[in-house]
Amino acid sequence: MRFVKSIAAAAALAVSALSAGGAAASVVSFGDPAFPSVTVAPGGFTAAFYSDDANTDVGNQSPANVLAVMQAWFGDTLTFVGGGACGAAPVVANNCSAFDNGGGNSNKGGASNLTAQLFAVHFGNRFIAFLYGGPVNGFEINGLRFGVSNIYAFNGEDSEIPLPGAVWLMGAGLAGLSFARRRKAAI
Repeated sequence: MRFVKSIAAAAALAVSALSAGGAAASVVSFGDPAFPSVTVAPGGFTAAFYSDDANTDVGNQSPANVLAVMQAWFGDTLTFVGGGACGAAPVVANNCSAFDNGGGNSNKGGASNLTAQLFAVHFGNRFIAFLYGGPVNGFEINGLRFGVSNIYAFNGEDSEIPLPGAVWLMGAGLAGLSFARRRKAAI
C-alpha cells in the first residue's frame, strides 16, 4: 500500500490557476508519475490527501466508514453532508455525477452540487480528498485516470454555512420590535 499525504497551502499545491466556468480552479500534481495532474474547482483548498490503495485504506466506502477515514486524514471532527454513488453524466445521483471527457485515460472526472467544506472522491481503487477553509458551493474534478464512482461531502466541526439574508433581516426586525416595546413600556 502506498499512501501520499499532502498537506500544504493551496499555493504550494497549485501548479497554475485556470478559469472553469467562472469558478477559479487549480491544477494539482502530487509528484507521482503514475498519477496525472488534476484540475479542481473551486481552487483555494487548504489541504489535500491522495491514496492509491484506498480500497484498503477506506474499505467498504459506506458514508460512516469514509467519514472515519477522512477524520483520521484531516485530523478534524467532520459531519456527513451527503453524496455517494454518482450517476453517469448528465444524470445526477446522490448529488453528484461522473463523466468521461473522452481521449483515453486521464480525462475522467466528477462533480458534486452540494455545499460543503471537504469533498472526497473515489475513482478506480483510489481516493482523493480536498479540504477548504469554509463551505464551498459545488465541487468539480477533472483529469482522473479512472472513472469516478463516489463523491462524499463533509463539513468540519467549526464550519459555518452562511445564513440567507432573510434570516438576518428577520432578526433585525425582531430586535426593532423588542426595542419599540421597551420604549413604549418606559413611556
